Amino acid sequence: MAVEKMKMMNIVALKEDVHNILRELVLESSVHITNSSNSSNFTIRYLETQRKNFMDMGVDVNKIIPYHSEKVFKKKKYKELLDKMFDFFSLREEDIVLDELKSLNYSEKLKVLDDIFEKSDVIKKKEDENRNKRSRIKILLNAIEYFSDSDIKLSEFKNLDNIEFDIGQISKNSWIKLKSNYENLKAIVVHLGSNSYGETILIFTPKILESETKYLLRSFAFDRVNLDDYDMTFKELIESKKKELVELEKEQEEIKQRKEKFKDKYLQDVLALYYRYKIIEKIEELENHCAQSKKFMLFSAFVPESKIENIKNVVEKVSESAILYFSDDTEISRKLKIPTKLKNNFILRPFEALVKMYSIPDYREMDPTPFLAITYMLLFGMMFGDVGQGLVFIIAGILLSRKVGEVAKIVTRIGIASVVFGFLYGSVFGMENILHAMLLRPMEDINSILIGTILIGMIMMIISYFIGFRNLKSRREIGNLFFDKNGISGFLFYISFLVLIFNIVYLRSHLAKNVVSMITIVSVAVLIITSTLMFFKPKLNQKFKSKDSLEKEEEFSAVESGFEMFETVMGFFSNTLSFIRVGAFAINHVGLFMAFHALGQMIGNGVGNFLMILLGNIVILGLEGLIVFIQAIRLEYYELFSKYFKGEGIEYKPVRVDIKRK
Repeated sequence: MAVEKMKMMNIVALKEDVHNILRELVLESSVHITNSSNSSNFTIRYLETQRKNFMDMGVDVNKIIPYHSEKVFKKKKYKELLDKMFDFFSLREEDIVLDELKSLNYSEKLKVLDDIFEKSDVIKKKEDENRNKRSRIKILLNAIEYFSDSDIKLSEFKNLDNIEFDIGQISKNSWIKLKSNYENLKAIVVHLGSNSYGETILIFTPKILESETKYLLRSFAFDRVNLDDYDMTFKELIESKKKELVELEKEQEEIKQRKEKFKDKYLQDVLALYYRYKIIEKIEELENHCAQSKKFMLFSAFVPESKIENIKNVVEKVSESAILYFSDDTEISRKLKIPTKLKNNFILRPFEALVKMYSIPDYREMDPTPFLAITYMLLFGMMFGDVGQGLVFIIAGILLSRKVGEVAKIVTRIGIASVVFGFLYGSVFGMENILHAMLLRPMEDINSILIGTILIGMIMMIISYFIGFRNLKSRREIGNLFFDKNGISGFLFYISFLVLIFNIVYLRSHLAKNVVSMITIVSVAVLIITSTLMFFKPKLNQKFKSKDSLEKEEEFSAVESGFEMFETVMGFFSNTLSFIRVGAFAINHVGLFMAFHALGQMIGNGVGNFLMILLGNIVILGLEGLIVFIQAIRLEYYELFSKYFKGEGIEYKPVRVDIKRK
């Protein structure tokens, strides 16, 4: 339950081993490259901070340059070929699963793809030719079906002395426009009928006006059916074309079978070549982050500590001469951002999604996921405590886990929290006459639930401060640790503020006056001292700033510090009272059901009462459940995260083949 420890991997190898080493690193899927600087080459940037280590490895870093490989891989060409092959096989890239490719032999050169494509192209051209022929015949048959019983020869229409004959189709919209433009058309138009292709029309035009008519028809996207080569009757033509269509459909089936055989023979090869293409694509990405001397290649990257042995094994497998050196995270310059890889058990892991939605934790921060998971389930359970409704959340989360993913798993866990508090409140689907309350009933003990939630909120905030202290120390922000509103000064100010309020409200009536006065004096003194330290924090901070600190310098401004102090005081007050909403929602949860129950009783019969209770539970589960879900997130982000979580990290994203994983 922490941020996984990272190390800097440094490789020195002969140039001839570069491709094989990088290929194995891509397949291992553990290497992270970060580009958070102006330099595009990570290794070069890292060498500037680690000259001594590389010199000890026998590498003169003064003579290294960015690595340049011979680009023999024609990425665009092979991507186009693969796209055409996928189209030929009716495959989609997003449907390919990586696990199904790992068993294939992907060592074949990509040039083989040229031969496979040429063979598929022969089938493709035949298929396209067949499809075009069938399409033209179908259009022709649709156009002349209205003459199916006619013994008139086509030549009688085509060989008129003064009249030009045309038959074809236009869209339905064009037909409407054509009818409204009859007066501009110097021709006789006969509407033969409608079909799925559009409207079929017959046109007789005086030859002297032929060009004008054709121009106008072109504007209506008139699709002319060519009848020039047919010296037969319409009836004979239709019979002839139907026979031809039958033959083409038989040919289509043969092409389809041929295509299936081709797919059975070459599909696995194409998928293997696709996998190889994706590997080479990532190898080139890593090459852009390598450096070279006269004979050697140098490469640096972040890797998780748990993957070191695997990486050593795969590199040694392809290169006996390669040298690997792993730097500890304490040896890495703070100018380089170390990626963050969260490492939580299956119970807490889904809550990483809520953490990442806010920000990625910095590598040197404590992982906020465990604290968020525990407090989030606690807050949600307190606001939405009900055994029956919690079980609905659990079932819904389990059923939706495959489709929705991490969010569904969160729903399952907050459902468990809801069930636990349902037993504490004695509530089952809003009904409080089934179970005995193990703790209290919110509506019957309003003061206790409101005060209790504020106290729990205070405890959460105090824990948040201590987590913040650890994070500030690990980031070497010593000035902020002592003088910031989220540091020790802010914590003591907050505790003194709480003690002073508690002393005035409660202790003054239970302790001697001199004790009460002493507590008041000490509290006020601490408030004055800590507020003064926070006021002068920008100046005090400079005295504690380390040489390698990346903090920005703050300029002291009395007005700005004054407003910040006012905001801090108001923040302490509002942050604490914000937790009263937890108790308010617990009461509201019961009150809302009571309203639906009262409406059910007003209906006056058992069925109506049952339906109203059912409707009430649906509304509460859907609407109030969503509101409570959001309110719990709000309390985490604004009241707790603001005390200890800075974020500003970068997520660990290893270079790997970007194909969908199961």
